[in-house]
Amino acid sequence: MAARGERPDGRTRPREVQGFRHGRVPRAVRARQLVECAEALFLERGLQAVSVEDVCRATGVSRPVFYDHFDSLTGAYIACVRRIRVEFQEMVVAEMAGTETAELSVLFQVAGEAFFSLIEQDPRRWALFYGFPGLYGEAAEQLESLREDSVQVIAALISARRPELSEADVMVAAQMISGGGEQLGRWWLRHRGEASRDDVIGAYRRYTSAALHSM
Repeated sequence: MAARGERPDGRTRPREVQGFRHGRVPRAVRARQLVECAEALFLERGLQAVSVEDVCRATGVSRPVFYDHFDSLTGAYIACVRRIRVEFQEMVVAEMAGTETAELSVLFQVAGEAFFSLIEQDPRRWALFYGFPGLYGEAAEQLESLREDSVQVIAALISARRPELSEADVMVAAQMISGGGEQLGRWWLRHRGEASRDDVIGAYRRYTSAALHSM
């Protein structure tokens, strides 16, 4: 006998999604629901232990609906990472918009506080940000493309504050803010008991500023 709230085939019974009845859910709302569900499953089980059918069953949609939004399960995972990165980028842009200084060390501080605050709020979720082992080919290229998008956002912010810097110097600074923060965040996810958020942000600012002191 099917569990309460499930159909005989094991799928969740059709339900409202943000007030929209099943069959009348706008595409953007359905896509967000699928991404949120896929993200929850990835966090719980890991990428390799989740199937397209798992996502369909949890959301009560058919496989054609899933494939209408994503070309594969990996595509859904990439969408999860994209959403996390967009949240970070929007937070950095908002924080830097309220900082008038052109001093790069202050920009490092702002970016660091945004990034590590988000990690602290939900460390399990941010594990998705770094990717699962075994991703290669197009999936790996898409993850790298998302990382480069973040770098370009930071580069634009730096260039607007320091127009005298060469394009190469701007890209070096942006790569250090992004790459250095990501690697430090990866370490902090595993060793949060060894350093507080403020300790990590302070070290991040000191070392990146020292490396770029001549800019």
